[in-house]
Amino acid sequence: MIALILASGCREAEPPTPPTPPKPTLAKALTFYAFAEDMPQSVLDAFAAEFGVAVDYQPFQSPEEAQASIVSGKEYDLVLIEHQLFPTLLEQRLLAAINFQHIPNFKNISVNFRDLAMDPGNRFSIPASYGTTGLIVRTDLVGTGLSRWADLWNPRYAGKIGLRAQPREIIGMTLRSLGYAFASENPEELEAALKRLLELKPAATMLAIEADNAVRLLLDGKIAILHGYAEDYQEAHERNPAVAYVLPQECTALWGESYAIPANSRRQYTAEVFLNFLLRPEITAQIIKEKKYAQPNDAALALIDPELRDNAVVFPANQDIKNGVLIQPLSPQGQSLYTDVWARFMAAHH
Repeated sequence: MIALILASGCREAEPPTPPTPPKPTLAKALTFYAFAEDMPQSVLDAFAAEFGVAVDYQPFQSPEEAQASIVSGKEYDLVLIEHQLFPTLLEQRLLAAINFQHIPNFKNISVNFRDLAMDPGNRFSIPASYGTTGLIVRTDLVGTGLSRWADLWNPRYAGKIGLRAQPREIIGMTLRSLGYAFASENPEELEAALKRLLELKPAATMLAIEADNAVRLLLDGKIAILHGYAEDYQEAHERNPAVAYVLPQECTALWGESYAIPANSRRQYTAEVFLNFLLRPEITAQIIKEKKYAQPNDAALALIDPELRDNAVVFPANQDIKNGVLIQPLSPQGQSLYTDVWARFMAAHH
């Protein structure tokens, strides 16, 4: 009987086609959380002009600060954070799955930078900048003898050193100068690193992350050695050719950043439209030109001046990457140890 009814074409009217869901609308504003100076203002202005969305740029000074802020529940619509933060944030379900239907420009991301161990399948992240950590040196003031992180303890450099307040890099490189692993969680080795850092503290000036102030101190001769990155070097070298970029022989700390959308964002669609904008070849190229940091956007590379594209400080050479150490997440116990060491270091008086 059922077969006869089906064959006869006698059937009830088909249910109405469900209405097409309305296209999401853009919010009028977007909160973007990233390292201070990480995104050129010209890019934020261009997005606002084209889409009518004001970008509220909220800066942080270190990965540790960023993680604490996100974990505390502060609301951001888009974050640009270092890779070592992802496992903890994913474990605590603090990041939203990205709707890549809204980000067709993801196709521009280099295959080599997709599917990273910290986020298999790129469900929650889009690769952004990467680079090395080095020492930017005024060779006209201190010569060319500095080649190791351990050289900073040489009395001849006392008072001439500028260190960024970046715990993982500073503690890690100090551990390496003692012959220990960059990410050692051995309490005795970390105590030895603290002791060594306390010996260095009177010889060094602690600096914020912003390039402008740090580079100005270097160019003014108030410091002659700056713990820093490609942007610092490029900015300083353009104004003083005697500025050199030294990758310490013990190793360089390799850092990487990715974009992510916090789970508590109420403007996820707008954040995805912004991400798609940032991945346009001409926009990524603009970021690279202004910030002097490598980005894994294959389509943008063709728009970069060869002199910048072939600059091994900006786009690290394979050998430098091989000799580097990725900044990986610590265990919860290890993180507590590092937090304690850093707090004691910062609290110590000269």
